[in-house]
Amino acid sequence: MTEQDDLSPYRKQIDDLDHQIVELLLRRAQAASHIGEVKRRKDEPVYRPDREQGVYENIVKYAAEVRKQWQGEPLPELPESTFRNIYREIMSGSIALEGGPSVGYLGPPGSFSHMATRYRFGNSVRGMPMDTIPEIFRSVANLHEASYGVVPADNTAAGSVGITMDCFLDSSLQIYAEQFVRVRHHLMAANHIELANIRKIYTIPIGLEQCKEWARKNLPMHDVQVVETSSTARAAQMVAETSDGVAIASELASEIYGLKILSRDIQDSSDNITRFWIVGHEQCPPGKKDRTSLVLSFHDEPGGLFRILKPFHDAGINLTRIESRATRKNYGEYNFFIDLEGHREAEPVKSILQELERYTSFLKVLGSYPMGQVD
Repeated sequence: MTEQDDLSPYRKQIDDLDHQIVELLLRRAQAASHIGEVKRRKDEPVYRPDREQGVYENIVKYAAEVRKQWQGEPLPELPESTFRNIYREIMSGSIALEGGPSVGYLGPPGSFSHMATRYRFGNSVRGMPMDTIPEIFRSVANLHEASYGVVPADNTAAGSVGITMDCFLDSSLQIYAEQFVRVRHHLMAANHIELANIRKIYTIPIGLEQCKEWARKNLPMHDVQVVETSSTARAAQMVAETSDGVAIASELASEIYGLKILSRDIQDSSDNITRFWIVGHEQCPPGKKDRTSLVLSFHDEPGGLFRILKPFHDAGINLTRIESRATRKNYGEYNFFIDLEGHREAEPVKSILQELERYTSFLKVLGSYPMGQVD
């Protein structure tokens, strides 16, 4: 029996299954388009991160049920991330059919903000690269420009992004979802070049800093000119335009600008993660696992911070972030940015927020949203 004869029955089985899958995808898309019509009539948001999270949870549960009930040859256990990636694109296409949103992100294309946008909304989203974080806030505030914005919130290595925090103080926009992106840097060029022959690197300072140990061991840094750029994506773009030197950027940037990756994962730490916030005008209802972000300030007096934190401790609520930032109004005045587990409309968080109004001079809830997952 030839190899072709051995493979034929399995290939026939895959063809038959693909036919069924395509039919089911089209039927699912049809149902999604009907949902879109209902949402438009009710003026409800097309994109719902809580519903998206529910779909991910359901498919993992369905996979376990199918494997358990299957009577034939044992089925393989696909990673949860595989199902999430597949369904992200399925939902992205469905949302596009519903008249999907336009999303502003910090550009140019190929940036880590662009990656966060793809991870959250899929490849069918209408992305809008923008030059600054304030521009993203302004474009989303004007509904005719962008439906949502993707802005960096904090990073495990560099901390919080101050300009994002400042923008919330003067904006009515709210956090609608969060997305984590693992920062993976790659060395790339327009054409193949030996590492020992590299004489120019396009990068942002923090990008090179995050790869300094790799660069010290693998590149002749004493002979290398470092050209600072505004972003890693811009570095890749400049290398593509000039065919000169190398860039430190993301894999998405290499794909967009047609660059060859010379070395992968050159970052010194594999635990460098950036959290992005999706900002918009809507809020999700309470779900199974939510996070609330808020900013507050209080009078400078003994026990002030203790009075703020005590209600959370008494209720057993976990604070996942607390950070002070100068108000830039009067010396010694600070705003405190706090992330906590729970939803603003669910107890006990709802009662605690009401109690905090007694002790704060300023209190603003930035949003309650489904907790993201670090892959």
